[in-house]
Amino acid sequence: MKIFLQLALFLVSATMCSQQNIPSKQINENLDIGAFSESSEDKNLLKGNVFSVKSYTSDSNQKKSKDDKVFEGKTLHLTNHIIYRKDGRRSFRKEVSVSGVSTSKYYYNESSGNLVLKESQYDREYGKSQYSSWYFYDQNQIISEEINLEKNEDKISLSNYTKYKVEDSASQKKIIASQIGSDSLSDPDKIYIFNQKNLVKISPLYQSKVQKLSLLNDIYKVYEIEDYVVEGRKVYFKYDKKGNLISEIWYNQKGLENKTEFTYNNDYTETIESHYHLLGTEIASKNYKKFDQHGNITFDQTKYYDGSVGSIEEFEYQYDKEGNWIVKKRFYSEANNGIIGKKKLTTVETREIEYYTKDSQQKSDELPKMPEIINEIRQNLSKIAKENDSYLNEKKRAIETNSYDEEITVKESEEIKNFTPKYWELKEIAYGNLDEDENEEAVAVYEMPNIDREDAEQILAIYKKQNEKWKIIHQTSSPILSSQSGGMMGNPFSGISIAKKSIVIDHFGGSRDKWEYTHRYRFQNGDWCLIGASANFGAPCDYWVKFDYNISTGDATYQKTVENCENGEKKVIQSQKINKKIAPPKMDNVTPGDSAFKFPNVKNEIYY
Repeated sequence: MKIFLQLALFLVSATMCSQQNIPSKQINENLDIGAFSESSEDKNLLKGNVFSVKSYTSDSNQKKSKDDKVFEGKTLHLTNHIIYRKDGRRSFRKEVSVSGVSTSKYYYNESSGNLVLKESQYDREYGKSQYSSWYFYDQNQIISEEINLEKNEDKISLSNYTKYKVEDSASQKKIIASQIGSDSLSDPDKIYIFNQKNLVKISPLYQSKVQKLSLLNDIYKVYEIEDYVVEGRKVYFKYDKKGNLISEIWYNQKGLENKTEFTYNNDYTETIESHYHLLGTEIASKNYKKFDQHGNITFDQTKYYDGSVGSIEEFEYQYDKEGNWIVKKRFYSEANNGIIGKKKLTTVETREIEYYTKDSQQKSDELPKMPEIINEIRQNLSKIAKENDSYLNEKKRAIETNSYDEEITVKESEEIKNFTPKYWELKEIAYGNLDEDENEEAVAVYEMPNIDREDAEQILAIYKKQNEKWKIIHQTSSPILSSQSGGMMGNPFSGISIAKKSIVIDHFGGSRDKWEYTHRYRFQNGDWCLIGASANFGAPCDYWVKFDYNISTGDATYQKTVENCENGEKKVIQSQKINKKIAPPKMDNVTPGDSAFKFPNVKNEIYY
C-alpha cells in the first residue's frame, strides 16, 4: 500500500496537465514486448537507408556452411543475414550458430505501421520448432492483445496470451498487462503508468519490482529501481545532459551497498567505468574504453586497486561511404602477472551491406492466414483462466489449512482417474500383469498438493481389476522421490511401467553431473519387494558410471567410462562383476539413492 501511495504522489507531482496525449508508438515501444524492441534494435546502429546486412566471422566455433567465404586468407562463416524495411525495422532475419539455424519474419500493417506478426523457426540437431506471435491493437493503435503460439509437427498450441487494458485519466495513462500461460493460469498483472514525462513500471514477477523512468532526449531512462532482486534494495541512476549514465548506486536496508561511476572526455571518445568495493566506499577497479569518431569501441582494459592490470582488447575498422563498418578486427594482448603480452589478431568480422536506391522496393511478404485457434483463445481463454485461478486459490487455502486428503480414500471405481483425491496431480498410469491370474493390474504415480511447485511427496498406488472395477491394493510414498529432489532438473520422477510381472520406476536428476535410477519391484512372500536396481551417473565429456544389481540372483556389475568430446573418444577404464546376495528389501522401506553397494576394488560406494 505504501508503494502505491508513493507512486501516486510521484505521478501527480510530475504533471498536472489535462488528458494525456502520449503517442501510441511511444507507449507500444515501452511495454517490454520482445518482438517490438527486437524489430527496431538496429535503427540507431546503422547509418543510411540500409536494405540488408550479411555478417561473417572467422571464429572457428561458428557453424560451417555453404555461405562460407575467404577474406585475407581466413575462412569466414555467416552469422547473420538481416533484411530491413525503409523505416529501419527488420522484415527478415537469419541467424546461424553452432546449435543450428533460426529464421524470423516480421509482418506489418502498412497503413498503421504496427507490427502484426512475428514468425520464428529453429532448426537444430534435435529437431525443428516453430513459434508465432500475433498482435492486435485498439482504435487508438495501442496494443490490446498478444498471442504467442508454438507449432510442433501439425499441432498448434498456446504458449501465452496477454491482454492489455488501457485506463485513461486527466493526469496519466495506465496500461495493465494480464498474461495467461499455456496452463491457462494467470500471472500477476504488470502495470505501466505513463504521464507527460514519466513512466512507472510495476512488475511483481521480475527482478526489478518497481522501475521509475523519465524522458531524456525523447528516450525513457530509468532513474530508480525498488526491490531490485531482493526486497528493500534500491538502485539510483544519474545521467548527464546527453543521456549518458554517470552513476549507478545501490542501497539496501543497512545503507550503501554498491556503486559504479562513469566519466567521459569532452567528445565521448574515452570513458572510465569505476567499480567500488561491495560497500561502495573504495574503488576496486577502473575499466578504460576508447571509441572512434563513429562511436565504435577501439580499446578496452581494466586496472585494479592493487595496481595489477587486465588484458587488453583492441579493435580496428574499415568503413563504407555511409560510415558503417564493413571490416572489424579484434586483437587481444593477454596480461600475465602484470605484464602485457604480444598483441594477437583473434577474430575478423565482415559485413556485406546493401542500401536502398530511389527505385528500390522494400521486401513485404503476404500476411499468412490466421490460425483458427486464435479466435478460440480470444473468446474463451480469459473465462477459463478465471475458473482455473479460482480453483488455484481454493487449493492454496486447502493447503494452508491442511484440509485435503493425505491418502487415496476411494476404494473402487470403473476408471483409475476417479481415485485421484482433490488437489492431487495424477502424473502417470501404466497397465499390465503383475501376478498369475488373468485380471489386469495398474500402477499410478501422484504428486501431493503444493503451492508454486514447492517440494511435495509423491505417491505410488497399485490397482487390481476385479468384476470390471478397479480396486486399490497398496499405496506408498517410499519408492518415489519427492517432487523437487531432482536438483536443477526439477521433478526427478521420469516414468513407470509394468514389465515381466514387475513394477519398474525410473528417476532422473542432477545439474552438470547427472544421475538416473531404475528400480524393479515384484510381489513375493506376501509383500512388494525390491528385486533389482540400476544406477547411472556422471558428467558429459568427463566420465560415466553404470551399475546394475539383480537382487534376486545377487549378480552386480560396475563399469566406468571416460569420454573426450573433442575427439569423440570413449574408453572403459574399470569394470567389475561380483555376486552378493541380500534379502530383498520391502518396497515401503526403499528410498531411491539411499542404499549403498561396495565393490572390492572401487574406491567409492555406489548408491542406488
